[in-house]
Amino acid sequence: MAAISIKQKPHIQQVDYIRAIAALAVTLYHLGGKTLPVLNYGWLGVYMFFLLSGFIICWAIPENYSWKLGGRFILKRVIRIEPPYIISIVLAIIMNFFWVAHYRPDWVNAVCHLAYLNSFLGQPYLSPVYWTLGIEFQFYLFVALCFPLFTGRWGQWLLLLLSILPIFLHVPGTTLINSFPVFALGIFYYLYRVKGKALSNVLVFGGLITACSVYLVGVSQTCAALFALGLLLLPLKTNSVISFLSKISFSLYLTHDIIGSNLVVYLGMLLPKTLFFKGVEFLTGIGMSVLFAWLFYLLVEKPCLKLSKRVNYNLSLKVIS
Repeated sequence: MAAISIKQKPHIQQVDYIRAIAALAVTLYHLGGKTLPVLNYGWLGVYMFFLLSGFIICWAIPENYSWKLGGRFILKRVIRIEPPYIISIVLAIIMNFFWVAHYRPDWVNAVCHLAYLNSFLGQPYLSPVYWTLGIEFQFYLFVALCFPLFTGRWGQWLLLLLSILPIFLHVPGTTLINSFPVFALGIFYYLYRVKGKALSNVLVFGGLITACSVYLVGVSQTCAALFALGLLLLPLKTNSVISFLSKISFSLYLTHDIIGSNLVVYLGMLLPKTLFFKGVEFLTGIGMSVLFAWLFYLLVEKPCLKLSKRVNYNLSLKVIS
């Protein structure tokens, strides 16, 4: 028996920029940017993440992937994502217990969070960012099942069909299918960069999928996704601040509303209602959000990241001499 070694793929610097910008944009939006010019578009960072997932999840999969590796792929994603997500849920419940008068945890709601069922059952979220994690997990399942299909000969047609389908078939709830064109654009960049799809082919299908995205998701959301795609195409260099924000981006995304938003509200009750002190509240919330995310990354996310890397895709095959 001989083990097939999986070649380590190089780090893509542009990915750091997308993660850093998207996470910071969403953070600024939730901490007070909803009423400020430019910052009130920070929520669009979500769609930068969606496009990035379309590319980077495919990029991380070995080229010899088959359905038999689907379980390992999902296991790696569960180990990487679920523990930080679950701990952030516990943190949100604890914060609400001390912050909200007469708060009693809704354990049915908590279980719905764990199974990503809130959007389907009409249950409220403990944090406004959790709905996106449900869509991301749906995408992981899609990739585990369909990666060999959309990287094959007719893959571009499959991606286009799935992008057109929700125009005619309404699917209730916050589901992958309703945001699929944004993910598909990221997948198409992967097909161009890794699978060698002809540029003319990618442009034609990519243009059609972009039109579907504008119709289904919205103009602003599609522009945010295309901005992320533009960053992937630029020759960006390493930047220490960007690298740091990229490293803690998932932790920041999970915890900024739980920590930063509550802190901003608390300071707003203590400090005078002037523009200066509102700025102090806003900057303090951002600073504490970043600091807490860094600690959360070191204590929670980083160990999970290391553990997920220990689940490999190596297959043992018989070698006939």
